[in-house]
Amino acid sequence: MRVIGNTELTKLNGGTEGMCAIFKNRWAPRALYYYLAVVAGGLMVAATKAADVAFAINSASGVHAISPYVYGSNSSSITNRTMDRSGGNRLTGYNWETNASNAGADWYHHSDYMLSNGQANQPPGAAVSGMIQAAASAGRGAVITIPMAGYVAADGNGTVDETEIAPSPRWKQVVAKKSTIYPGTPLSTSPDKTDGYVFTDEFANWVETTKQPNQPVFYSLDNEPALWGEALPAGWQSGVEPRPWETPPYPGIPPSSGGRTHPTIHPYNPTFAEMRDKTIAHASAIKDVNPNALVFGGVGYGWAEFTDLQGAPDKTTSPVHPGGDAQSGEMHYYEYLLSQVRAQEVAQGRKLMDVLDLHWYPEAQGGGVRITGSETTAAVVTARVQAPRSLWDPTYTETSWISQWGTWVGSPGTPGPVKLLPRVQRDINDFNPGTKIAITEYNYGGGNHYSGGIAEADVLGILGREGVFAAAWWDVGNGSNYVNSAFNLYRNYDGAGGKFGDTSVAASTSNIAASAVYASVDSTNPNRMVLVAINRTGSVQTAAINVTNDRIFDHAEVYRFGSSSASISRQGDIPLDLVNSFQYAMPAWSVTTLVLISDGLPGDYNRDGKVDAADYSVWREQLGQTGNLAADGNEDNIVDANDFYLWRDNFGRTENAMAIGSTTVPEPSVSVLLLVGLQWFAAARQPARRDASPSPTRAAETSMN
Repeated sequence: MRVIGNTELTKLNGGTEGMCAIFKNRWAPRALYYYLAVVAGGLMVAATKAADVAFAINSASGVHAISPYVYGSNSSSITNRTMDRSGGNRLTGYNWETNASNAGADWYHHSDYMLSNGQANQPPGAAVSGMIQAAASAGRGAVITIPMAGYVAADGNGTVDETEIAPSPRWKQVVAKKSTIYPGTPLSTSPDKTDGYVFTDEFANWVETTKQPNQPVFYSLDNEPALWGEALPAGWQSGVEPRPWETPPYPGIPPSSGGRTHPTIHPYNPTFAEMRDKTIAHASAIKDVNPNALVFGGVGYGWAEFTDLQGAPDKTTSPVHPGGDAQSGEMHYYEYLLSQVRAQEVAQGRKLMDVLDLHWYPEAQGGGVRITGSETTAAVVTARVQAPRSLWDPTYTETSWISQWGTWVGSPGTPGPVKLLPRVQRDINDFNPGTKIAITEYNYGGGNHYSGGIAEADVLGILGREGVFAAAWWDVGNGSNYVNSAFNLYRNYDGAGGKFGDTSVAASTSNIAASAVYASVDSTNPNRMVLVAINRTGSVQTAAINVTNDRIFDHAEVYRFGSSSASISRQGDIPLDLVNSFQYAMPAWSVTTLVLISDGLPGDYNRDGKVDAADYSVWREQLGQTGNLAADGNEDNIVDANDFYLWRDNFGRTENAMAIGSTTVPEPSVSVLLLVGLQWFAAARQPARRDASPSPTRAAETSMN
């Protein structure tokens, strides 16, 4: 057995040991090389050492831009986030004119100035202006929540009790367009705080005048409307907040159960029709201010909202998909919203709801425990690192009430795959094509544990690959150390701004239960490819990685975190002794960023961005030399005829003409390879003849004369 680099040559047929020659297919300008060995009496082929998983990367397939906004966060604990969001329950009751807001059921239905750091009498919009300015300085996008439940806080005077439910003096009415109340009155950045109204178009106008020119600022139509409220039971009370500063401390009276999040604003169940009308009205108001604004609609809290708006009284199963509804898993409310808004978009001749927004806190369980907490039992860890697959994978079924009763197969109660994003995309394709997808709140738990970091890295890869427009992690209090490192493996793996590429390309694994891989290239730098490799098991997984790309990569830089520390550490570079193929041993419970580096355009031996006669001169001067040389185009550590063929087959190409992918070159048959290999071997044994065909050197000189 002969070993070349990291490759073993294994005999296919019997025969005696003898001289062998390695043949690289010179008909493949895209660096698709085939290794053969011709031995006296037998044929040998290259076979990689045994690997646990195989990763296949193809830069000519699955090519699309990755939205920069998928790396967003609702928390500053994610240090290299690309998008900020002003959202959450308080924003439903936020009055941008005075900066008062209401906590709802989160804290005794309390109205106060918490969003402006407890300070009253601040300028309009003070609660969000700082975020807008900070996002602009850092080059981040920003999402602003537009209240539309009907009322916002009129004061900061504490708990709104059961006698002050809206409408009452404790609230200001939210109106989409100022002109409907004050015809002919212009929008103002210094609104009238003494009247009983707050206007959406006036708020949007303030945002547009506050943000920087060309700063990406998006508008979210409220927050989790299915939880706004419901009919209140008799005797319901807002409660009395505790007063621990008193002597003795007053323990308070908890709010009555029921009412959902904001029953003092919206004391009844939301309906499909209400959400349709409010979405259209407030989106139209925003578009009147800025026709190019991007509006996020839906903003549902989870599965029960996507499907029927938490049991809306007018819920319906219409519309029906053109090909018929699926047996289970139909998100009827979102389908209705998409369809109804689409009809109005056609009528108005403009897009109103640009993005369909979802919040996703997985219901998956391990050992009967939901994964979104801090628990790190073996069962929870296993469930957590697998849970991101429910975003897309038709072969994976989580343990949850959603899989059992929402996406069942066969009959209710038989769990089926959730595959959330494909379901949403089908709804968009059928009911409002061109609408984007966002997930502006999510959390997979275990933020200070390696399982949380693995899940987050998997989620970020999925979001980019599946074409999601925007996403923002939400801190639910289970930690962020590993989550932040997962973000950094995409956004700052080397501590110097090294990033995952801006273009997604096809990447697959032979064992999705044990591993995951995501691949990217740069639209402006074809000499670099970045992979993120995930080992979601407790044992080392050796990956055989094969890359199809126009470039021949020289080595891979390695950055990773593992189970012992959330810190990202750089490991030794991996040389690619074989053409665009190598092995990498992924440590147990780890995430690795692999940065593949190429010397440049194949055949461009003088690195001037074009393959021409000057590169032939470099090849001729280095012919026969060994080592890491400029003219060693196929990275086999010797400058030989194969490097000439690489130059010849790429002659005339330039960097500007290079694309991220390229058309596939037909693969020659094994019989052709064998024939040429035999001819090569025979030629090597024959003495030189004066009338023989010219050598590559002579042929090149003849062709240039």
